[in-house]
Order: sequence, then structure tokens, then C-alpha cells
Amino acid sequence: MKSKIKLIVFVLLIAFISSYAFIKFKKSRDEDPYKMFGIFAKVYDIVIQRYVEPVDQNKLILGAYRGGVQSLNEDNSFITKDIMEKIKDRFNYKGNIGIKVTKRGNYAQVVYSNPESDAFKAGIKPGTIIRKINSMQAFNMSLYEINAMLHGKVGDKIAIDFYSTDLSKDIEKQFEYKEYKPVDFKIDTIKNAKVFKLFRFTKECFENMKNYIKENDTPIIDIRYSMDDNYEEMVNFASYLKGEPLSVLAKTKEKEEEIKSTIQEKFDGKKTLFLATSSLTMGAADVFANLLKGTPYIKTVGGRTSGSAYKYQTFKLKSGDYVNIAVKMFKPLTKKGLLPDIRSFIDDDEIIDAVRRYKKEEKKDNGDEKKAA
Repeated sequence: MKSKIKLIVFVLLIAFISSYAFIKFKKSRDEDPYKMFGIFAKVYDIVIQRYVEPVDQNKLILGAYRGGVQSLNEDNSFITKDIMEKIKDRFNYKGNIGIKVTKRGNYAQVVYSNPESDAFKAGIKPGTIIRKINSMQAFNMSLYEINAMLHGKVGDKIAIDFYSTDLSKDIEKQFEYKEYKPVDFKIDTIKNAKVFKLFRFTKECFENMKNYIKENDTPIIDIRYSMDDNYEEMVNFASYLKGEPLSVLAKTKEKEEEIKSTIQEKFDGKKTLFLATSSLTMGAADVFANLLKGTPYIKTVGGRTSGSAYKYQTFKLKSGDYVNIAVKMFKPLTKKGLLPDIRSFIDDDEIIDAVRRYKKEEKKDNGDEKKAA
């Protein structure tokens, strides 16, 4: 009886956390929040007694746990001990298929695809929705489980069911786990324009970025698909482009630490630089975009960034289950993310067209000013 009471109390606690994430209270903040527990108890009772089919109470309670942690941040995960036992060793394997995903709603969406990978060549690109992994619905899996499944022993196989935006249909394809090396950057030619696609903030990438900017009249730095978490190097990239010392705050529950730029070099700012962003921009790149906002010669083009950058940690519960939650936040961050200077769809061609329209208008405006003078 006591264990049952403890279980109900814990479920009510999860419900309380979920409620705070989605409900805007009109009443005073000083009101006792524990009154919300009674509402959950009534909902729970109605579901058990009135739902049209028999209710698996364990499934219902686990759903409350999972929904509670994910309501705070979609990338938070609750992992049962049974599932963890099956996947815990996967992160130690060197094999992967070259993609990274996040949770959007309940969908697993690709935010990075290694351009050298078989997955990329098969059409799994940033923005792709992953439907199933080894016949298991990604919809029902936590992000932690999905990331674990994307790792495996080199040479083993994995089946991915995804929606191809190129072919406008669902595709199921088998891939082999390989030891892909991370790609720092790639210079692509899109509609006769050279674009610097930045995937990781490394010293090698920094030197190549500087050379790229010098050699191009219309430099476009593309961070739409970066998920890197190297904040120390990132702040140096931003400091160079902005031409002033910068810092980032790394905030935990207990304290805030300042990450300061150490670079002395400065970009001369004599040409307009375009920064391509999207809702898929994550991690250090998200903070990078926010650090550079408001710089007169830097124009962001594309979509709004998510405005969040977190580091996650996994905790084991006494029950044997696990919780993977955000424990550190990196800022500066804007509450609603960064609204770009030039709005554009995420497609590569659209980004180039938007930049060229801006340059055309800029040239027109400067010509009018000179003529008037």
C-alpha cells in the first residue's frame, strides 16, 4: 500500500511539472501549487474508469514520467531500465551512420548529415523525418534511445524508414555502421555561388573560413546544420567576425561560468558577410548567431534559430530507470530565438536567391545615394 501511495505521489509530481510547462496561470504565483495534484488525480481516475479499452496502468504511469521531462525540453528523455539494458553499450561503439537528430513535436528530425555518409547519399539530409529504426516507431522512442540506436558495431546493419523530401515518399533502406570521421566544413558551389558550410568550430576550420572570406566578394557562412558543442572555439570565431572581445555564459543550477574569447585578430568588415541560419541550427552555432546579431556588416539569412543551447546529463534512479535532462545552458540567447535580417526558405537555392536580391537592392540604394549626392 505504501509503495502504491509513493508511486501516485511521484506521478502527481510529474503532472505538476508538465502543467507548469503548458498552462499559463491567471492566479497569483503565491497560491499553493499542490492544489494541481487533485486535478491530475481526477484525470487519472477518469481514464482508468471510463477509457473505452482496458488500461495498462504501468504504461500510463511511464507515459506520465516521459511526458513530464519532455514537456520541459523535447530533448529530455526518460529511459526505462529494460530499454537502457539493451542500449547502454551502444555509445561505446565506433560505428554510426553519419546523422544526428533532434525531437520536434514527437517527430525525430535530422539536423545534421555527414556529407560523406551513405545516409546523405541516400537522401537523408537535414530536415528529413525518421519514421522507424529497425522497425520500431521513432515516434515512441526518446531522443536518448534514438541516438543510441544510431551507434553500433562497425559492419553491423541498421534499417531506417524515412520520408524523402526529394522523392516525396517514404523509403526504407538498410545501412551499415561505419567509422565516419567528423567533417569540419565544406565549400559548396550553389548556383555559381561559393558557400562555406560550417559544421564544427575547430582551429583548422577557422583558418579555412578566413581564407574563404578573403577570396569571395559575397561570403556566405552556412551554420544551418551545425550541432557542434565547442563553445571555446566558437566564441573566438564570433569575436574575429564581430571585431571585439566576446564572452558566453555557461549556466547551471548552481553557478555561471564565463567563456571568454582569446583571439586578437579582427575581420576588417569592409564587405557584407551573410550568415545562413535555420530552425535546425543548434548548439554552439545557435549562440554564435546570437553573438553576431546587430553587427552592421553581417546579415543573417534563412530562418529563425531555436534560441536554445544545452548540455545533457544522465541520472540513474533507485528504480533502475534513467533520466537524461538538460543541466547546463549556454547564452546569450534570445527568448524566441534570432529573427533573421533576410527571411528565406531552408532550401540552398532559396538562400542564394535571397542573398542576391539583397545585394541587388543594396547596390540600387547605394547608387541612388551617390546620384543624389
